[in-house]
Amino acid sequence: NDFRVGLVLQAFDILDRDRSGEISLGEIGQTYDLSAHPGVRSGKVSEREALNQFMSQWDKSGDGIVTKEEFIEAYQWVSASIDSDDYFELMMRNA
Repeated sequence: NDFRVGLVLQAFDILDRDRSGEISLGEIGQTYDLSAHPGVRSGKVSEREALNQFMSQWDKSGDGIVTKEEFIEAYQWVSASIDSDDYFELMMRNA
């Protein structure tokens, strides 16, 4: 619904630090503290590997760039599993 798409677009805008309309690996790296990733903390993966894993949930084309369309599509799957708009909003704000 429009409410949920609006929340997803707000999240996209936070990640799109240079306002290019796309999210790059570098922008994700600037936004998230990858050293806190469980795999990085345990030494199982490097920060770069954690970044690539994180990015792959949105970057379906594999080009290292996440478009708004890819981002919205990824969250459509999440949205479909959540009945309550309030809970979806809470999840998006805490992500």
